Amino acid sequence: MTEELREELDQAALATQQAYAAARGGFVPAGSGGSVSAGGNAADDASPFAGLSIASNLEDLLAEKVDRAKEKEEENKLSPKVSIMKPILRFLQLLCENHNRSLQNLLRDQMNKTKYNLVSETLVLLDVICGSTTGGLGLLGLYINENNVLLINQILETLTEYCQGPCYENQVCIAMHESNGLGIITALILNDINPLGKSRMDLVLELKNNASKLLLAIMESRTSDSENVAEKIISNMNPRQLVDVACKAFHQETLDEDGDENEDAVSPRVVGHNIYILCHQLALYNRDIGALLKPNLEAMDAKTMEALRFYSSHTAQIEVVRQDRKLEQIVFPIPEICEYLTEDTKFKLYTNAERDDQGSKVADFFSRYEDNFAEMRWQKKLRSNPALFWVSRHMNYWSQTIFALSVFINVIVASFYPFGDSLPSTRFFKSFKNVIQYNVLLSTQIPEATSQA
Repeated sequence: MTEELREELDQAALATQQAYAAARGGFVPAGSGGSVSAGGNAADDASPFAGLSIASNLEDLLAEKVDRAKEKEEENKLSPKVSIMKPILRFLQLLCENHNRSLQNLLRDQMNKTKYNLVSETLVLLDVICGSTTGGLGLLGLYINENNVLLINQILETLTEYCQGPCYENQVCIAMHESNGLGIITALILNDINPLGKSRMDLVLELKNNASKLLLAIMESRTSDSENVAEKIISNMNPRQLVDVACKAFHQETLDEDGDENEDAVSPRVVGHNIYILCHQLALYNRDIGALLKPNLEAMDAKTMEALRFYSSHTAQIEVVRQDRKLEQIVFPIPEICEYLTEDTKFKLYTNAERDDQGSKVADFFSRYEDNFAEMRWQKKLRSNPALFWVSRHMNYWSQTIFALSVFINVIVASFYPFGDSLPSTRFFKSFKNVIQYNVLLSTQIPEATSQA
């Protein structure tokens, strides 16, 4: 049931209550043969028939609304000729998987007389489905519904795979195409997708996430923008609006934290972080965008500054030397769960990493990935219980204490071996009890001293 139909049913229910109240009060519609007053017998006799007549009319109205909603839903359903494109696009995506440069170029140019540019055709398909040929992009939400949003997501994922690697030729082909595809991708990020966003916000977030990934793939590894790809992207958007969307997504995460957590669902904060990295990439070609990313007490409110500080502190970059010997900076987000990695694990990972051969550090690091990730997830759950978290913070101390106590117990056992038939004197037990109490007192004082240090 759609949101529009639900509102109409609520209005019909309200009208039904008012009609029944009027019928019980003796108000008879004109032409029913009864009096208008509530005190006559004619009104009393006609009011049940009037109530039945109003009820039957309302039932007919509701049935008509339901039939109209079903017809509208049937109209929104994709035809078989269009829905068959989803598995085809998935197949094209898998062809380009793992940055297969040869197949990426083959889909664009077959090197023969008859050429079929599937990259451009995929972008045109996005242009047609989103209805940009019929009007402005402000009405984009009217063309996106639950029936075609999965197909649009698949188009965005396929276009992203065309570009990743990077494949510079496909990047230019998408950015410089004559269709309005680049404008649609930008509008998916900047605009609210309503009415779909009112009922299925998870689908809207997934759509914005795929659109932001596609723009990042188009901008990937473009150290020199001789084709003006960055300028073409900037010309299709308002930089300030792009930053505002990223900050709004950050605070939307705070509102949704109390809801049920779904690991497969796209987080609004992840979408906002991708948009922030896109702004970071575009700032290399536009100083105004770079100025908008710097927190400013005079020109920004507290929420915007909070979001920008979070994104800045959770964004890192590395330098990579490509095959053409060019140095490239790769910007990537730092997941929040990485904050839960303990210092002991970081130290062990740093000191025990394999450094025997060139490139062995990366293989050794990925071999420990599952254990480290499991520890981070466990530490995240552990923070919800302060007492258990305090105990876990001093695991080294507890292990040393257990080792010392085990040595102490073994010394006692070895001192009285072989055991005799007679029991030791009670004086010994009193002194042994004092030793135990002293060890317990010492074990409670050492963690406090270490935490203060």
